[in-house]
Amino acid sequence: MNGVLLVDKDPGMTSHDVVAKARRLLGIKSIGHAGTLDPLASGLLLLLVGEATKVSDYLLTGDKGYEVSVRLGVRTDSMDITGVVLEEKPTAALTLEKIKDVALSVTGTVELAVPMHSAVKVNGRKLYESAHKGETPLEIPIRPMTFYDVEWVGMKPVDAGEVTDVNGGVRTLLAAHEFTIRLRCSKGSFIRAWANHVGQLLGCGGTVTVLRRVMSAPFEIGQAKRLAEFATVRPEGSGPISIDQAGSSWIPLADSLPHFAKVEISGVDATLLKNGQLSKGLQAELLRRVQLGEALRPMRVIHREEGRLLALLAAEPGEFYKIRRVFV
Repeated sequence: MNGVLLVDKDPGMTSHDVVAKARRLLGIKSIGHAGTLDPLASGLLLLLVGEATKVSDYLLTGDKGYEVSVRLGVRTDSMDITGVVLEEKPTAALTLEKIKDVALSVTGTVELAVPMHSAVKVNGRKLYESAHKGETPLEIPIRPMTFYDVEWVGMKPVDAGEVTDVNGGVRTLLAAHEFTIRLRCSKGSFIRAWANHVGQLLGCGGTVTVLRRVMSAPFEIGQAKRLAEFATVRPEGSGPISIDQAGSSWIPLADSLPHFAKVEISGVDATLLKNGQLSKGLQAELLRRVQLGEALRPMRVIHREEGRLLALLAAEPGEFYKIRRVFV
C-alpha cells in the first residue's frame, strides 16, 4: 500500500496516537503524517503510507481550512482552553454586531506572535519545550500569517463553570460569549494566534475551545473516515484492512498530488526515468507543452499502462524540468 489515508481524527488523540493505530490497522510500519493536529483538535489528518512519505513536503505546504469556536473573556498561555488561565475579563458589554464585525475583519495577512505551545524553534529549542519547563524566551517570534474566507457561523452564551488545565489546575471561569467561525489559512498560520488577536481587539481576550480541520489542500474532510469506522470493518486480530475497505479515504500515490500537472510515459522512457534520467522522448513532450503556453507547473510522471507514480519533476525559475523524486 502506497498512498494517503485520510483520517478524521477524534479530539483527545495526538497525531502520533493516530499513526500508531493506523500501523496496526494497515499492518504497515512505514506511516507518517502531514500537518500535526493538537490533541484538542479534531478533523482531517493526512497519513502518508509507504512511498507516500516522500510527498510529505509537497502536502505540508498546502492551505488549511478550519471551523473554530472562541470563548471570549479569557486568555490562556496556550491560546486554547487546555492552557493555564492568565487573565479574565467580563464580556457582558459586547454586542453581537461588535463581535461579528471584529472577527470578520481579521483577514488577509496579519503579523502575529507565534503561540508558545508550538513547534517553532527559538535558539534551537521548540517553544512548547520551553513552555513545559515554565520558561519564556526573551522574544517570541512574530510572523506574517494569512487568513481568508472568514465566515461567521454563530454565537452562544456560555455559563460560568470549571475548567481543568494541562497541569491539573482547576478554575471557575466567568459566564461569557463564545462564537464560531470557518476560515482558511496559509502554511505557518496559527488559528490560536488568530483567536487571541480577535480577543485583544475586543479588549477582553479570547481562547480556542473547539478546533476542527475541514480541509488540508488538496483534500476535504468529507473524504475522510474516523478510526472507529476502520475498526468496524476490521475487528482487532482479523488482519489488516484492504484498500477496498478504506473506500474514499484511500488516495493512491499516483493521485496524491492532483494539483500537479500529469504526463504519462512507458517503455524505455520509464526505464530511463527509474535510473534518474529524462529520456529524449519525455523532454520533447515537456518542451511541447511549454511551447503550447503551459506554465512550468510541478509535474507527476505516471506509468501509462500500470498507473503508478514514477517521479516528480519541477523547474526552478529560468530553468527546465529536473527530477525531484523517483518512486520505487
